[in-house]
Amino acid sequence: MITGIPENWPNRSFSRNIQTGDLSWHVQIAGNSPVHVLLLHGTGSSAHTWGNLFTELAKNYTVIAPDLPGHGFTKNHGKKDLNLDALADKLSELREALKIEYFDHIIGHSAGATLALSYTLKNKQAKTIVGLNPSLISLPSFYHKFVAPFLNPIVTSSFFTAVLSDLLPHTKMIDSLIDSTNTKLDAEKRERYKTLFKNAHHLNGSMSFMAGTDIPGLLEQCSQIKSELTFILTEDDGWIPAPALRQVIQESFNHAKMIEIKGGHMFHEGNEKLALELIKEALHEQGGSHVHSS
Repeated sequence: MITGIPENWPNRSFSRNIQTGDLSWHVQIAGNSPVHVLLLHGTGSSAHTWGNLFTELAKNYTVIAPDLPGHGFTKNHGKKDLNLDALADKLSELREALKIEYFDHIIGHSAGATLALSYTLKNKQAKTIVGLNPSLISLPSFYHKFVAPFLNPIVTSSFFTAVLSDLLPHTKMIDSLIDSTNTKLDAEKRERYKTLFKNAHHLNGSMSFMAGTDIPGLLEQCSQIKSELTFILTEDDGWIPAPALRQVIQESFNHAKMIEIKGGHMFHEGNEKLALELIKEALHEQGGSHVHSS
């Protein structure tokens, strides 16, 4: 059991500590299937975001849900500003440390979906990639309002992030960030994000994840991906507007299946039942390049 995780943290009993190089990973693993599913959370989140999806999927698969470098309870003792390629390499090192030959399916939310694409370009390609509101367009206005001012050498210094992490949970900023996703999260789920942002390492890791994503460079390579792709878009997403995202997917992923539903950016937390149904459908029923609406 890894230490330092709150007693009521989602899926805490499945937590492990895995060391690879300068990284001390917090990874949650469940299931005993030969088919492996990798879950990748988005910027500012952690493995907790998968909640009941994690345990439900573990009934049929072996599920691996890491806290990405600098996020949650994964500690990065080396280079902090890891770009997308570097993060993909770190995931490969984690897979090797876990003695897993291959991730059959990868499910990513937001920037986690972007990382899934980057990872699969550098490794044996997954059979299926499911992107929940994938971060494949320029960062929206919330980024410039809330986050961009913090991405400079002074603000990302250990001193500043330590001060900021002390202050943030006592302000309305985290609630404002959650509200800006247009996702209805209850008080307990909101409190988990406040717990995360009390940690200066998490705050710094979140900023670095955003700063290190070269979306145009990634899209130029995505024609090489042969995985079955399903992208789930929500029409009320306050962070990644569906019309702009739809256009990018149509231009860069002509064999992908798109599913459009009602909901906000973190709909998989707000409506776990629907998210599970859509993910199961994507894992069992691949193909198609048309748009579903519900």
